[in-house]
Amino acid sequence: MPSPSKGPLMSPQPTNALAGLDAQLEGSVLLPGAAGWDDARAAWNLSVDQQPRAIARPRSVRDIRHIIVAARESGIGVAVQPRGHGANGSLADTILVRTTAFDEVTVNVVGRFARVGAGVPWGTLLNRLDGTGLVALAGSNPDVSVAGYLLSGGHSWFSRWKGLAAHSIRAVEMVDAGGVLRRVTRESDPDLLWALRGAAGLFGVVTVLEIDLFSAPELFGGKLLFPAESAEVVIGAALDILLDAPPELSLFLGLINMPDIPTVPELLRGRSFTQVDAVYVGSEAEGQALLAPLRTIAPVIADLTHGFSIGQLGDVSAEPQDPSATLDWSTAVTELDAATIAELLEAFRTGSYAGLTLLQIRPLGGVIVDAGVGADGVAGHLDTAFVLFAAAILPPGAPVPADDVRHLLFQPLEDTLQAVGSPRTVPSLLSAGQDLGAALAPEALERLGEIKQAIDPENLFRSNRPLPSAYLLP
Repeated sequence: MPSPSKGPLMSPQPTNALAGLDAQLEGSVLLPGAAGWDDARAAWNLSVDQQPRAIARPRSVRDIRHIIVAARESGIGVAVQPRGHGANGSLADTILVRTTAFDEVTVNVVGRFARVGAGVPWGTLLNRLDGTGLVALAGSNPDVSVAGYLLSGGHSWFSRWKGLAAHSIRAVEMVDAGGVLRRVTRESDPDLLWALRGAAGLFGVVTVLEIDLFSAPELFGGKLLFPAESAEVVIGAALDILLDAPPELSLFLGLINMPDIPTVPELLRGRSFTQVDAVYVGSEAEGQALLAPLRTIAPVIADLTHGFSIGQLGDVSAEPQDPSATLDWSTAVTELDAATIAELLEAFRTGSYAGLTLLQIRPLGGVIVDAGVGADGVAGHLDTAFVLFAAAILPPGAPVPADDVRHLLFQPLEDTLQAVGSPRTVPSLLSAGQDLGAALAPEALERLGEIKQAIDPENLFRSNRPLPSAYLLP
């Protein structure tokens, strides 16, 4: 849920400031009841029911300043969602800001960096990188905004190789609570840049990022599907591969129940599979050699691995890009032995009868665990060995189940992992309802609270991943 409001920002009624805001903007404002309101307020995860006081679509820094003034005069907060990903609560008493109009994409091949507007999705940037031999630290879904992903930590396909994606941010341009346009760099404000690398929603409206790019002339990877009953041996073999593999190789492992719908290929429709998604920074020959043990451990139902360009990165996991109602859960664990994996898979199979769709295990390691690499951002490094994710995708139009159904789905997974759980995960992988307390150490939360007090003492900005109220200084 959004952070609780404090002091003078509380206001139960709309004000003239909101009613007159649309006339002040180059962009637009919607109020409840207006045509298109329900579509505009929707999160990408349709199970999250957002009910803001207004929705603003600024087109300029001047627009953002007007929005901030209107929010302050109305006694409400500001929450930013470029494309609706990462939604976490009702957004009561906030203006929801959609920054999709900030669509700059500039790639500097010689300098190996890019300028990316706050509304740009990963697919757009990655397509621009095709043919350059450079990559950005992207995740698995090309529909997610570059800014939202990086500013909330970002576990990338390339994180074992280069660390969490937030650390690739070299500069942030943002409008703060006073309406000041800041350019935040290591030289200009190292404390604020540290905070923006993982907890940006607390501090302002970001308009542009400058991010590092990395040389990767060749990429290999794709999806391997095996029978569902082979999950234990396939996951075990994949983890054995990673014991000796270079950090340029990343694997996402798990079980998936394919829906019985026309958009799924007939061969896969209505069936369950063990899946291994792989990305390797290097040649196809090297990647094939690394994955070779998997092809002998169990029957391969589908092998979609091949050399590819960075613009095709989203095809590896082929995640849905259209909004849907999803219940999700994630956690981090310090270890997974064969017995725990078997129990975890059995818990998922049991939960499948109640609607679980996906279980994914992301092995970490590599540069992710390097404290030196993570010291310059609040997302930091991860001492954990794995991040786990599970989801239940609800049928279109189905009501969102009550909390007892969520408990039925996910509690068996949690029970299996009680002895190996870890408090540290990536903010971008938090589930709906979780705040930054589930991702960051107490000392990091305290430092964030101090920076929040200095930059936004009135708590105008309400992050989708809020700071626990105990760390909001009076």
